[in-house]
Amino acid sequence: MHPFVKMLMFLLMLLLAGIVGNQLLILIMLVLSVMAIKLQLKIFFATLRRMRWLSISIFLIYAFGTPGEMVQPFPLSLAPSYEGLHLGLLQISRLLIALAALNVLLATSTKEELMLALYMLLQPLKYAGLDVEKFSVRLLLTLNYVDELAIKGKTSFSFKHFNDIHRELDAMPTVDVVYFENKSFNLVDKITMVVMVFVLGVMITMGA
Repeated sequence: MHPFVKMLMFLLMLLLAGIVGNQLLILIMLVLSVMAIKLQLKIFFATLRRMRWLSISIFLIYAFGTPGEMVQPFPLSLAPSYEGLHLGLLQISRLLIALAALNVLLATSTKEELMLALYMLLQPLKYAGLDVEKFSVRLLLTLNYVDELAIKGKTSFSFKHFNDIHRELDAMPTVDVVYFENKSFNLVDKITMVVMVFVLGVMITMGA
């Protein structure tokens, strides 16, 4: 499948996660989670482990900060609401969908394919003054640099490494060129895009 179509599917999943009903939301979450586990079991669970405190924080904020019927009995004077518990679980489900969809996208695409998809996606912003070519090249070189750090044995990556990355990128010769492989859309890609346009139209109609 064309990387641009994969990127569009990823964005569509994020949109669907924000508007669909509870049953469809759970179905999307289960399907994407199974795909992520099948493709990148260790990486997916490592991602979930790193996001555990964010998930707990989101759940507690919604549970205790949403007005509604309080859960009784509760040992503390401050009790969560049923509405807050429901909204907290929904937000965690949406976060899980985003993480699973991102893992699937990364597992099925190379860095060059992702850059090609991003380059095509940002093309309309050229008319707003964004240098899409330069942005895409610098992002690809940044990803390559991060990979080199991992190969050299750095087990952690902190924000201070971004200064090193930008210094090395600025020091690179301006004649360096990154080529993106020009891929054509096949029949499956075209059908998928038509289906996505139809789904997007249904979403807009239902929202109206």
